[in-house]
Amino acid sequence: MGEYLSPGVYVEEVSSGIKPIEGVGTSTGAFIGYAESGPVNEPVLVTTWTQFKQTFGEFTEGAYLAYAVFQFFNEGGTKCYVIRALSGGVTAGAAIDSLTVAADSPGTWGNGIRIRIEDETPTVPGAVVRTDYFKLTVLYGGAVVESFNNITMDDTKPEHLLKKVTSQWVTVGDTGNTRPANTVVGTDAALTLGANGVGGMTPLMNAIPKFDVVDEINIMAIPDAAGDPAVTQAAYTYCANRKDCFFVADTPAGLDPVSATNGANNFRMNIGKFNSSFGALYYPWIRVFDPLTGKTKLTPPSGAIVGTYSHTDVKRGVHKAPAGVDEGYLNSASDVEKFVTKGEHDILNPIGVNVIRSFPGLGNVVWGARTLSADPEWKYVNVRRLFLFLEESIEDGTQWVVFEPNTPVLWGKVKRNITAFLTRVWRDGAFFGTTAEEAFFVKVDAENNPPSVVDAGQLIIEIGVAPVKPAEFVIIRISQKTLEAA
Repeated sequence: MGEYLSPGVYVEEVSSGIKPIEGVGTSTGAFIGYAESGPVNEPVLVTTWTQFKQTFGEFTEGAYLAYAVFQFFNEGGTKCYVIRALSGGVTAGAAIDSLTVAADSPGTWGNGIRIRIEDETPTVPGAVVRTDYFKLTVLYGGAVVESFNNITMDDTKPEHLLKKVTSQWVTVGDTGNTRPANTVVGTDAALTLGANGVGGMTPLMNAIPKFDVVDEINIMAIPDAAGDPAVTQAAYTYCANRKDCFFVADTPAGLDPVSATNGANNFRMNIGKFNSSFGALYYPWIRVFDPLTGKTKLTPPSGAIVGTYSHTDVKRGVHKAPAGVDEGYLNSASDVEKFVTKGEHDILNPIGVNVIRSFPGLGNVVWGARTLSADPEWKYVNVRRLFLFLEESIEDGTQWVVFEPNTPVLWGKVKRNITAFLTRVWRDGAFFGTTAEEAFFVKVDAENNPPSVVDAGQLIIEIGVAPVKPAEFVIIRISQKTLEAA
């Protein structure tokens, strides 16, 4: 309240206590893998396939990251963060007199860069060419990709090399004031000694914690680690510890259904690696078009699956299982590695292996929506991801409560705000029940906040929701109807 010292009318703003809770995003992908080029071991936001190519290069033989991200966007994904995993890579470079040039990231790709040095092109026609100024051209694959004119090695000039060259391909350095000599067209200076470094699973595993700095990722995949139990477990554990992310895992390539079953069981027996509600396993690999060869190529399905999750979240909501005839249809897949029969699927589904089936007239569709949790309460992908959405949304939307006076007035405000949020979620079809009372409850009162709890500085909020479950088994019972005699 204000201080009133003289007669008059005083206008004051009073909070209504209504602080709407906004739902957090659920559709942002997160990928780790091996790429041709780009920043190393740091997450980069990518919103289009074109942007990925500009940052991380083209499709690469022996690596699946580019294929996965391409499939993500092809399936309707809108944005993702990408980490290029690398360990021990070497950046290609060259010295041209006192000019040093290096590729902007490690890898053999940098060995394809050439540097051309020429006399400057005067900005004013007929002007005298300055002997201490030059033109630097960057070529890649024989084509000119960048050019910087009218630059000098004299660091006292505004046109100094380090001030004017802002390249997306190379970094430059100055070890002296001498202008580099012109190169001969066709024999331009080559960057050399670039190396990709160590491959294998270790760089992929070490890259997982690099996502700590990104709060908004929701669906993670590591396509280059398809089937590796150590990387898979590290990713599942990371998602479980974050409590806001879900991991999409692949089985190894070349498995028949029996091998896929044994593989999943073996993973579980080996320190229970696949007993987690924070991830799902998909089988088999899918066949996609490969721009490198002009033919089809087998790739892990996780990239397409993450795109399917993202698209389903936007189109239907996180409560909808990312599977079925519509949401489960894979635009990216021209075929599947293995045609799975009904009998084989009967073996895979109960242990949590989500099968990609090929049906006549339906195409290649995701025909499973189970997590790898041994707890039946967390059996379905959409239920786990719905709770991740609810928990993070409510946590973010109730931060204002901290340090407020812990009284029934506060309890009422909190209950109203959470109830309003859950009512919106229920109306979107995420909860089971014909009324809001059937769908959820919010309890914040003296019963769960007795004096002992309040004295401890705590506020207990109890919430219960009835999530919708997918109609996984549709049983149609038909019988003959016998006409009775009149």
